[in-house]
Amino acid sequence: MQTKEHMTLILYSRPGCTLCEEAAVLLDFVLDEFPGWSYQEINIDEDAALSLRFLYEIPVVMYQSEIWSYGKFETEPIRNRLLEKS
Repeated sequence: MQTKEHMTLILYSRPGCTLCEEAAVLLDFVLDEFPGWSYQEINIDEDAALSLRFLYEIPVVMYQSEIWSYGKFETEPIRNRLLEKS
């Protein structure tokens, strides 16, 4: 039986960001429906280039080099993207 490659989303965030904390909780909730998918949270404060790029857009959810979501996190657009990729 062939196994599907593990897929990882990136959540760009920073400490103290309530929208980021909410996005992480909602992302956990959505990804429970999609085995084989996970996310890695990256603190933009630890990288000057990321901080400059995403400071006013966080939280940002990205897959490969494509931004799937930024700012206020909504589950349905992410769920739809995951359905397309699964």
